[in-house]
Amino acid sequence: MTLLVVSGTTLVLALLGVTLLVGFGADWLATRFRIPDVLWLIALGILAGPILGLLSSSSLLTIAPLLGTAALVLILFDAGIDLKVTLLRPLAGSAVLFAVLSYFLSTAVLFAAGLFALFPGHWVRALLFAASLGCVSGAVIIPLANRLQLPAGLRSLLHLDGAIEDALAVVTVTTLLSLIGPSRGDLVLTVTVSVVLPLPVGILIGIAAGLLWLLFLYGWQDRPFATLATLGFLFAIYAVTEALGGSGILAAIVFGMILGNEAIVRRLLRRVRPFRISRELRRVEVEIAFLLRTFFLFLIGMLVTLSSPGLETGVVIVGIVVILLGMRRLIVPAVSNPKTVPRAWASPVASLYGRGLTSAVLLIISLGEIPSAANLFLPALLVIVGTNIAMTVMLFLQPPIPGAVAPEVDRVWASAAPEIIALSSEEPLTAPTPTPSSESTPDESPAPSAPAQEPPPLPRPRDRRRP
Repeated sequence: MTLLVVSGTTLVLALLGVTLLVGFGADWLATRFRIPDVLWLIALGILAGPILGLLSSSSLLTIAPLLGTAALVLILFDAGIDLKVTLLRPLAGSAVLFAVLSYFLSTAVLFAAGLFALFPGHWVRALLFAASLGCVSGAVIIPLANRLQLPAGLRSLLHLDGAIEDALAVVTVTTLLSLIGPSRGDLVLTVTVSVVLPLPVGILIGIAAGLLWLLFLYGWQDRPFATLATLGFLFAIYAVTEALGGSGILAAIVFGMILGNEAIVRRLLRRVRPFRISRELRRVEVEIAFLLRTFFLFLIGMLVTLSSPGLETGVVIVGIVVILLGMRRLIVPAVSNPKTVPRAWASPVASLYGRGLTSAVLLIISLGEIPSAANLFLPALLVIVGTNIAMTVMLFLQPPIPGAVAPEVDRVWASAAPEIIALSSEEPLTAPTPTPSSESTPDESPAPSAPAQEPPPLPRPRDRRRP
């Protein structure tokens, strides 16, 4: 007699529920012990798919790229909101150089390992493997950077690094697929469109969309469902940018930056009514991104074909993990000023180099164009897991940072752009904060105008003068 019969719908719902619960627990472990949640979610997918065989992987290939891309867009949009011009100005050059060197040097190492060891003689597979895994995953390092209590400027540097590397990886893989895929017309035109257009088109559309949406929010920010309308507009921006040959990922982060730096934009637009990113927008956006990212990483585990990689492959993967970490540790002090990135913080900044969401999305997109790319999944999974394990170990071994370092770093960043800080930290021109009573004594302090969840503003230039 059968006591328990599980139908297909029941099984799927059960897996969805377990995945969300594991994702919640993995997020707590990432906060408490700095263990990336990507490890637990991929492991759950491997258990449900290749080991237990609960679901077929063939039916997942159609929805996996959609979930991964949507999660990546939301995560980078959120990172763009946190990128403050006041902190990025002294670090922008270092962040861009750091991201470019990190991505292309990592891609070169991965290509050499793929061509001569992992996929001997198959240069197409080696190129796709290297271009997809050459970038750190913004979806992995950005949440960890926020949880490590790094100074605000270093978090901004890592946010920008993750966003730039993600954009470079998307552009590179897209270009490769256009070159090695079926012929689509003139080769020179294809390469030009794939290489030249994505970055400027993504930046311009992101700026125009941010300004347009601010004009909308100035009048409609208090209406119900304005948050969902903003997320809908974000996905529309991504689609339009991709259709015009631009980088939708870059457009998403620029759009977030325009909203996050509204105080400066308001002066340019000569608007009186202030706009602030609401708690509701951040909460809804983060929870939707968590949902999509959790399911996508679970699906990645299910798509892996388990087999013994062999001793030689294992040694190569370990060598890749170590070399990539060593390169990051060399690049950080080489491209940054010790005053803005002290040596005490160089190690944790370099250690945040885990691969994850972006690489997996690009590999799945490659699989849709080139079926032989399925052979890349197991080595890629080993690199993703290896870099995340190494990152966890390095963060655990990181010695305590002197308490006086962070304030000094914040002072240096603040002094680099006093006029912008004064502009962005000014009080709203109108819309005074309501008070519970019109009668107050002179000794009472006024209520703070900033929301409680926002960090305190940087000091004005006059407060930093030495006696």
